Formats: sequence, structure tokens, C-alpha cells
Amino acid sequence: MHDQPDIALIKLPNHNVDYPSLSIPTLTRALRRAGCSVVQDDLNVRLRDVLFTAPNLDYLTYHFLPEAGKYFLNDPEEYKRIKTVLNFLTQLDQNVGFSRLEKTKQMMLDRRYPEILGAASSAEDCSSVFILESVFHNIIDFSITCDTMGISLDRKNIVVDYLDRKMRELAQTAPRIIGFSVMDIQRKTFAWFARRLKKIFRGKIVAGGADVSIYNQSYLGYFDFIDAAFVREAEVSLVSFVRGAPLASIPGVIYRDGNDIVATPPEFHPENAVYDPDYSDFPLDKFLLPVLPVSASRGCAWAKCKFCVHHQTYSGYYERGALEVADNIEQLVNTHGVRHFHLTDDMLDVPLGTAIAREMISRGLDVNILTYARFDKRFTADILDTWRKGGICVIEWGLESASPRMLERMTKGISMKKVQEILDLSNRAGILNKLMLFHNYPGEEVEDFRESLDFVERNVTDRIIRPFFTVRNKLELRANSELDRLSRPEEQTLFPKRWAPSSLFQGKIEYADYDNYPEKLELLDDFLDRMQQLQKTRKVFGTNDENLTLDLIVWEMASKGMETKIHCK
Repeated sequence: MHDQPDIALIKLPNHNVDYPSLSIPTLTRALRRAGCSVVQDDLNVRLRDVLFTAPNLDYLTYHFLPEAGKYFLNDPEEYKRIKTVLNFLTQLDQNVGFSRLEKTKQMMLDRRYPEILGAASSAEDCSSVFILESVFHNIIDFSITCDTMGISLDRKNIVVDYLDRKMRELAQTAPRIIGFSVMDIQRKTFAWFARRLKKIFRGKIVAGGADVSIYNQSYLGYFDFIDAAFVREAEVSLVSFVRGAPLASIPGVIYRDGNDIVATPPEFHPENAVYDPDYSDFPLDKFLLPVLPVSASRGCAWAKCKFCVHHQTYSGYYERGALEVADNIEQLVNTHGVRHFHLTDDMLDVPLGTAIAREMISRGLDVNILTYARFDKRFTADILDTWRKGGICVIEWGLESASPRMLERMTKGISMKKVQEILDLSNRAGILNKLMLFHNYPGEEVEDFRESLDFVERNVTDRIIRPFFTVRNKLELRANSELDRLSRPEEQTLFPKRWAPSSLFQGKIEYADYDNYPEKLELLDDFLDRMQQLQKTRKVFGTNDENLTLDLIVWEMASKGMETKIHCK
């Protein structure tokens, strides 16, 4: 650690802890290459490590949540949420025991996965660890809410006490700048933390990330404790800021000039992109899985789906070379001893993915990779076989609906005949297929939804795809998506009704359902009941954002003939 560093980069709750994110380690690399001294830390994973002890779980379950719940008796929605978490924790303690789960978590951190997954009880406990980690999202949120509302608890608020202590340690380190990367799920904790930090820290507080990129100047207008913010890619603009360049000369920076908020136009050139993260002083031993993220491209090569806003985080679509990606992965293997990777691209384009796979094959690198991909007509048996031999063993495919009519309305650019062909070829190549879908796109009829459910059930039953039921998710109408823009005029007919956002930072726009929605829910409930029974019969563990990359480990063990008590399909 440096004395009085130029900048400290901090990741705050809430976020998943199966593996680290790319943002802060990548910015750290860019800053250090420019000669800036950097302290980086992930307080999200450290806090969750503190919460996940038998004594603290006992305290949260039998003291904190019951006491906090008393203050929300007149808030039915919040009270119900607290009761749901409390009931879950109570049952988990009674049926499994917090001490046993703490031991299982430690085995996971010790990377004893063959031992864990080879025994029925510990394999089930492994799944419970991930579920408990998802519950921490709510506990952290409750804790911040209680402190913000001035609720005085009889004993302690573990979350607030921990973050407050870390805040003071951070201020005592005395960097010139403290920076935060913020996603929407972190906004509440960020606002609480940074506002308190401002009272004890004399340096600059800055923010960046997807949340800032979406709301731009409004971010500084709303959060008066921020001195500057950065939109889209920040590896060049943040370096300039740290070096003391005039603010008006830095592209993509938002700052205050007297009473005015100024935003310079973002400008980014792909040749300036920094991709390789610096994890040299990051708490990798606190993450639940031995997995690291890598990026091969930014943005989306398709970028036509009407419901999507993901690609708006970047200045467009651009790629790095396959040799650079392979170099990055090989360096991470050698430095950290990690063999499992997540290519986090919005979608791995076919030519780039194939070039990367061929480079991995030529180097003889024994790795396992999960990636996202779009159903693309260019996929062939040879290409998918190359992807698998190059280490790509899990693909999450963005399908969204199995109704041809809906695919056309979404501008997905693919036919269901081709989708099935690609899935069959991918499965034969030895790749684990996962489908991302949702329901209730404007104009979706009951028969359209039935087509999606039937398609998923048929392919799950035939073991072509992994049980992964995102189809239960209802369409999220995201602000600033094309679908949002198309439904704004008063005469719009896409939704029976849509409401204006109730606050500046409401990224999801509420809308009314069509009359056929109850019938869809009946179909969905029947489908999920059948799939739940199938999963139970086949001993397939549930997968979601919390344990996204556990499939890499289970799939590898199965491919090597090792016995696992939980399965992927």
C-alpha cells in the first residue's frame, strides 16, 4: 500500500461475490501504467465475508431483523420483505445450521470443490451458501435504510458499523481522490457511504460506471457530495483527471463550475482501451469461486434489440485482438493459478470468438470459459467444435422468446429453425447451453408465450439446454431503450398504459399488462412446477446471477468423469 496515494478505487455493496468485477481492477491497470499510485478494494465482498459467520448470522436472524421489523409495521411492502428474509434464515438455521454453512463456505474459499460436490450434503450446502449470499442483498439494504431513517437499534448494526469503520480507515489513508464505480444496484449504498465520507474526507470524491453513464449530468445535480463524474469508458479521462489536467479539456467528465454543472462531450478511441485487469492487491481469496472475468470486446456487435440498453454504456462496439485476449488469459493463469474464466462481453461475436479459441488451442491452455453469445447464422458445427476445444464450455444465449413473431418484433434477426440447429450443434460439441428469455413483450399473445415454454421444456427434457428458467422474468421496460422511446407518445399502443417514472433514477418504467396476462401466469406456474420436479429428479442445482459460473466447475468435473452430487442438466 502506498503512503498518501493519488487515488483509492472502491467497490461498494451490493453485488454478487462469486467472482470479482472488471471495472476497478481495469481502471487500476490504466492508472498504474500512467504512473499514478492506486489503492483498490472491494468492500462488498469483505462485508459479506464478515456477515457470513455463525455468530453474525445468528444475530441478524434473532435480533437485528426482528427488531428492525417493528419499525416497518406501517409499511406493508417493506415489512413483508423483512418477514420473508427472516423466515428463510430461521428455516435455514433449523434445517441446516449456520455453523455448518460457515464451514462449507470456508471449504469453497479453500477451493475444495471436488470434495464439496462429491458429497450430497455438502453439495446441497454449497447451493445454500449462494442463496444466503443473495439474501445479504436485502440485509445490507435494510441496514442502510434503518440508519438513513435514524432508527436506533438496541444493539448494533453490523453493516453500518463495518462500513463506517472502513470509511474512516479510507479517509486516514488520505488519497487525493476517492473513486467509486456504480451500478444501479449499488446506488443506494454509494449515496449513503459517499455522503458520510464527504464529512471526514478533504480530497475529491468521483464516480463512474453504468449508473453515471445513464443519468449523466443529473448525477451531480442530485448528489451534491460528488466532485466529478465520468461517463462511458473512463480509463483515459480518469487518468487525465488524476494528473490534474484542466477539467474542460477532459472528454466525458461532469463537474461543477460555480453553480453550473458542466459536461464535456465523451470521446473515446478504441486504441486507448485498457482491458487487462490488475488484481495484484485485490481480495481474490474472498470470492466464492476460482473464476476471473475477462473482456474481449465492448458494446454489442448487433445492438438492434429494441428492449436493450446494455450497449449504451460504451462509445460503440469495438474489439481487442485474439492474441491480446489469449495473452491476458495466459497471464492470469500464471499469476493467479486460475483456470476458469468469464468472457463478460455483451455478446462474443463469431469471428472474434473463433479466433480466440484457435489461439487457446495453439497454446495448449487448459481453461474453461463461460461467455454470452447471440444466435448467429454464421455458427456451424466446425466453429462450435473449435469454440469447445478452445475452452468455451458454457454459453448463455440471448434468445428472449421462442415465438417467431416476437423475434421479428424485437429485431432479433434469427429464425427458430436456425436457433434449434445451433443448439443441437453446440450440445453435440460438448458445450453447456443456457437460454436467456423473458415474457410479456408488447403484442405477445398466449400462444406466443406457450411457444417459448414448449421450446424450453422440450430442449430441457432432451438435455439440449440447461434448466435455466429466465423465461419466468417479465419484460423490464428500461428507460432510454428504443422500446421506451416508441411507447412515449400519448397515442402509443404498445402497452395498455405506461406510467411516467416516479423518480429521476427509476430505470425501470412501470406498465399495465394486457388482459391475457393471468392466463400466461397459469401456464408459467404449471411449467415451473414440471421443471422443478425434473430438476429434483435429475439433481440439477438452480442457477442464477449469484452462482453464474458454478456451472464451469460442475461441468468440468462431469467431463472428467468425476462424480458430483449436483448436476447441470
